[in-house]
Amino acid sequence: MDYISLPASLRITTPTLIVDKERCLRNIKRMADKAKAAHITFRPHCKTHASLEIGTWLQQEANVSKITVSSLTMAKYFATTFSDITVAFPVNVLEIDTINEIISRPCDDCFPQLNVIVESPEVVTFLQRHLVGMVGVYIKVDVGYGRTGIPAQDFDRVDRILHYLLDPEYKTKLKFLGFLAHAGHSYSCRSKDELLSIYNSSKKLLLALKEQCQGKYPDITFDLSIGDTPTCSVIDPGDLQDIQEMRPGNFVFYDVEQAEIGSCGYDDVAVAVACPIVAKHPDRREIILYGGGVHFSKDRWVDPDKSGRVVFGQVVRSIPGEPLRWGSVIDGMYLRSCSQEHGIVVVPPEEDFDSYQIGEIMKVLPVHSCMTANVMSNKGYVTCDGERISRMKD
Repeated sequence: MDYISLPASLRITTPTLIVDKERCLRNIKRMADKAKAAHITFRPHCKTHASLEIGTWLQQEANVSKITVSSLTMAKYFATTFSDITVAFPVNVLEIDTINEIISRPCDDCFPQLNVIVESPEVVTFLQRHLVGMVGVYIKVDVGYGRTGIPAQDFDRVDRILHYLLDPEYKTKLKFLGFLAHAGHSYSCRSKDELLSIYNSSKKLLLALKEQCQGKYPDITFDLSIGDTPTCSVIDPGDLQDIQEMRPGNFVFYDVEQAEIGSCGYDDVAVAVACPIVAKHPDRREIILYGGGVHFSKDRWVDPDKSGRVVFGQVVRSIPGEPLRWGSVIDGMYLRSCSQEHGIVVVPPEEDFDSYQIGEIMKVLPVHSCMTANVMSNKGYVTCDGERISRMKD
């Protein structure tokens, strides 16, 4: 395909992140329908796409009114469109002025509902002293990931925080909502059965904690909020019984890692990096792309089934006459190395090496779409129809 002569809206000259809107909307609808069938709140995490335009797709396709974000900066960005936002990151007390700014900002004749997560009495008491208004509060619970949160089995630590949150004096500024968990260890799974096992064990831990707390505080509501894309993708609506809210985020785009661990199929992956071919090495059967770590990030997938090969991206077929769309995965053709600007692609023996020409565009699915979208944030996205979509810039 002669990429140079294409209309400007379809012409790629430097690494560009393409989003397939049709796939994206399909992913949104599938997850939203699951939450609807389970009669629970769908509060998608927006850190993957971090785009107001894609946020409107969530509104239009799934009637989303409540979202999750990963920072107060992102909360401010989305507060122009959404008025009920959970920041799924432990409160950074040094940003108290930003918290107060957000909850003091009028939004359609009201003030935005901002929800935060805590895991220590120190943060709770700090908030009570310094907040100028009301925030919702979740206690972060660790269900096995080992990153943040109070271990679900540690009732005493949870109870020490509840002692403050349920105090009438604290209730004037802190509205206790329940327990929030992220089963991030699901990303180490390699099959749907393993994902279901992680989900069931996480849910069991949350329900046990809730039962203990309700035994001591029978008049208090303890909502349960879960949120990793892998388990949310494979469970059925019936599995969500006794859960009040789900917060998946990566599902909007998916990526190589999600496809490999069983969360989705490769035809669900809704983003690809379009990279110019700049050099060829027939002796090595390798192609050099203008597309490296500053475009993909350096997140990688170590394939357990193929001698531990390291994959930084998966090459997909281009579609004749469709310069910004892509087709199926090319088995054995992948991005094996990423330096700052360079990407090295392995071409398998069964693939026609000479069919790839310098000056053409190769499309590569990212290993971790959240990180790729972030490092490409200054350029934003281009849809398969050539529409430019902006993204939040840090």
